[in-house]
Amino acid sequence: MKIGIICGSQRSKSQTAKVGAFIQEQLNTQSIDTFVLDLGKAPLPNFDDSFWYEPQGELQVTWKPISAELKECDGFIVITPDWHGMVPSCLKNFFLFTDVKDMANKPGLIIAISASVGGYLPIAELRISSTKNNRLCWIPDHLIVRNVKQCFNEEKVSDDTDDIYIRARLQHTIDILLEYSKALSSVRQSEVSNYSLYKFGM
Repeated sequence: MKIGIICGSQRSKSQTAKVGAFIQEQLNTQSIDTFVLDLGKAPLPNFDDSFWYEPQGELQVTWKPISAELKECDGFIVITPDWHGMVPSCLKNFFLFTDVKDMANKPGLIIAISASVGGYLPIAELRISSTKNNRLCWIPDHLIVRNVKQCFNEEKVSDDTDDIYIRARLQHTIDILLEYSKALSSVRQSEVSNYSLYKFGM
């Protein structure tokens, strides 16, 4: 099994990437392969319609190796900071590139982080607007990491109550994602989805 981890912050050194690295380590210790895309360190160019009309253009050249990795993934963890109650533009831009070949009928887990007590609005935004054409399936569970600077900082859990709780909750939520990843594989293998006829979601 392989899980894609998308770190959706535009900062090159971000709390989002810190959480992503922790999750990658957790998955690797469970013998789960991972693909990490840190949009702060490997930003995508801004999406435009040349993506469809220029097969050898910059956008396609940049996207093809990422798309190849996404196709191999059985599920995804998308980590977003809370910027003014919104998802950063780099993460919205990422979803403009994706389509059914990359993500259809694969489960996704949303993790929102906040330096204070925010985090719920980016989750609502992603659930509403990110899956229409790629058919990614957000699982019912999500995670909000509040006061993120105090969490996931040491290999050994700290004495901070929030850190203890959120580490345990993270593992529980990852376990759920992995089970969805197994279950939805049968949907993909069934070939019931006719995305050549119904290319765009309603």
